[in-house]
Amino acid sequence: MRMPNDGIQKSVGNQSPSTFSQHMTGQPKNAPFLKKWWLIVAGLLVLAVGSWWWYTRAPGVETTAVQEFQNQMKQLKNKYQGQDEKLWKRSQTFLEKHLNSSQPRPQPAILLLTAARDAEEALKCLSEQIADAYSSYRSVRAIRIDGTGRATQDSDAVKLEVDQELNNGFLNGQNAAVVHRFESLPAGSTLIFYKYCDHENAAFKDVALVLTVLLEEETLETNLGLKEIEEKVRDFLKVKFTNSNTPTSYKHMDPDKLSGLWSRISHLVLPVQPESALKRGICL
Repeated sequence: MRMPNDGIQKSVGNQSPSTFSQHMTGQPKNAPFLKKWWLIVAGLLVLAVGSWWWYTRAPGVETTAVQEFQNQMKQLKNKYQGQDEKLWKRSQTFLEKHLNSSQPRPQPAILLLTAARDAEEALKCLSEQIADAYSSYRSVRAIRIDGTGRATQDSDAVKLEVDQELNNGFLNGQNAAVVHRFESLPAGSTLIFYKYCDHENAAFKDVALVLTVLLEEETLETNLGLKEIEEKVRDFLKVKFTNSNTPTSYKHMDPDKLSGLWSRISHLVLPVQPESALKRGICL
């Protein structure tokens, strides 16, 4: 007698191995291709969403940073009315441009403020408050480093301390620093600023550094041009940092090294004038 499943066996026997496998598993022949195709589509979708978020959100962050900086600078201008208009216009334009520049930023923003003895308090207050204004959208204070009284300290020790303060601060989210009395740092220690102020190879490029230099004269003439101010500061640092007794070694300053350092820190040099409303130790 013919068994009932003879027909089924015959039918199965006529199928190819791949067809038989599909028949038994219930999966179409192109299942692996479809799975791979869906993974590609999903990847493209994630990429598209990520790109959309970047282009819609990131510019808003930068815009907020600039707006907050502008607001802070406007308040400072209203408080410090003894300053030349060039100080506000040049510093604000310079730092705004850095905040607005594309990511990653090509180089750090280096601002050097200088003053005579009669504007020492104004120099200290304004340098800190401008640096704080730059980082105000992050709600963090700028790093503070004071070179006052350090000229006779061990150069290597001061260099290491400055390096640690800047490096740790920038790594922990601070994006601005003010270095008071740059001229009072041991000459050799200032070579660390090659690391932070280099045009192309600075360790951190999305930051601003505000350096201050207090000149020895009692009053700074208001009719001096910015070029004259820049030359005055350069010559002053040359006298402070180099002399015939300076050892010529990699640890110490010499005219060639000072020239290289100066080219890195003199992006913008601006004078600060005295403020009659300032009380010693209390900023406006």
